[in-house]
Amino acid sequence: MGQIIKLDFSLYNTNQEDLYEQKLIRIRDEIEDYLNQSSTIEVDDLAIALAAGRYASMKLTKLTGEESTKKFFNECIKTTLKQRILQ
Repeated sequence: MGQIIKLDFSLYNTNQEDLYEQKLIRIRDEIEDYLNQSSTIEVDDLAIALAAGRYASMKLTKLTGEESTKKFFNECIKTTLKQRILQ
């Protein structure tokens, strides 16, 4: 997954952008590892993806607004499609 989607975090006080970006990368990687482990244990990728997507879409909409959330998910989809092409 190695990429970070660039969002406008201007609503947040992030004077130390590099440190914050590293924090986002660490959290993203830890959550992805947890979700992959859960998918393996539950043997149900769809259920895990739906739960994670629901949580993410609801929380992001609340934090950044509907348009930013849609943009984020569209960028995630584009990244996935690019990775498929490169494989």
